[in-house]
Amino acid sequence: MKNLKYALLLLLMFGCTKDIDFVGPMSLVPENLKIEEPVGLKLESIFTTNQVSINVKLPQDGTYRLKIRNIDNTLISQERLSAKEGDNLLSIYTKNLDKSSFTVELTTDNHTVLGRTVFVNQ
Repeated sequence: MKNLKYALLLLLMFGCTKDIDFVGPMSLVPENLKIEEPVGLKLESIFTTNQVSINVKLPQDGTYRLKIRNIDNTLISQERLSAKEGDNLLSIYTKNLDKSSFTVELTTDNHTVLGRTVFVNQ
């Protein structure tokens, strides 16, 4: 609960550029968002219009980064997450993004890539 308060506080401080909404650790993950590997990320759909749900599976509690890059690999958005070990459900709001392809990247706080996937904003 304490980590959730800190995550919400961070979201409020950076609310003007908010693209990622932290929901928190989940015990019941929807079938289409389940990840079998110990670490990774999975989108509910590769096609988006306003938002897309994502599962971020982490090896341990800590601070991580979720980055969105455009087709040219330019960093569009980045959020620091204080998250728990295991499954964490998030929502990525894509309404303000161009109609194009993007990459979502999960990294450690030191920018080591833990997972990467692509989505198309329609």
